[in-house]
Amino acid sequence: MRWIIGDVHGMLRPLETLLAEVRRVDPKARFYFVGDYVNRGPSSREVVDLLIALGREDGAKFVRGNHDDIFDEILHGKSYATNASDSDRLVAFQWFMQHGLDDTFMSYGIDLAALEQCRDRPTSERLEKIIAPVPEAHRTFFRELPPVIEDDDLFIVHAWWDPDEPDHPPDLAGRVAPKAGARHKLIWGRYAEDEIGRVKAWKRTGYFGHTPVYAYAASQLGGELALIPIAGERMVLLDTGAALNTQGRLTAFCADSGEFVQADHFGKLVEV
Repeated sequence: MRWIIGDVHGMLRPLETLLAEVRRVDPKARFYFVGDYVNRGPSSREVVDLLIALGREDGAKFVRGNHDDIFDEILHGKSYATNASDSDRLVAFQWFMQHGLDDTFMSYGIDLAALEQCRDRPTSERLEKIIAPVPEAHRTFFRELPPVIEDDDLFIVHAWWDPDEPDHPPDLAGRVAPKAGARHKLIWGRYAEDEIGRVKAWKRTGYFGHTPVYAYAASQLGGELALIPIAGERMVLLDTGAALNTQGRLTAFCADSGEFVQADHFGKLVEV
């Protein structure tokens, strides 16, 4: 069966717990990921090592998140989507130092003092020294991340697909490629509350990360705040905030059965 895993954000222990539990209940599991593999958590390098191995050995599939796109821009000088940095690597670096980029580079062995120096007095030379330890295999992983995964009955993008935009024929990535605004919304957009339950122009079910479910959960779940996936009309939201605070969880959702498993912020399996 196909299991779709929410925003990992450098959280190795919850990811390892989820993979082990899914394989226990479904030895033939196939893994898909909704993006945002780095930043905020302490183990981005180890997470990327694991994901590369999953792709090579198990055929796991990955889409590009906005955090991945910024990291790609910092590494390579170009991004998939337009963003507030206006294609300036130093601006992107300073910006995302506020959103967990320091944790990512520290996982690659960079000293915090060097990161803060580059943040406060950015130069291209300082940035090159900071990114130097990132292995070529990791750089390739981020450069090659696609914006969309598509199966006959589902599609996965990181953040947003227009509820009024049909999802057929296939090749959603090709349809948005010429449109800068559409590319941006694909990995940066957020659903309004009323879009979750409304009728979609889609034939398939869309799976998304990016916006933590507790941004919606109180109203979607009768006023009760809960860190579980939100299943709307032809869509499932999977970012359960694994790295955002100690109450966060990482979720694996089975597209074929509707069941899900979770690990908490510390890597312990959650009873759901």
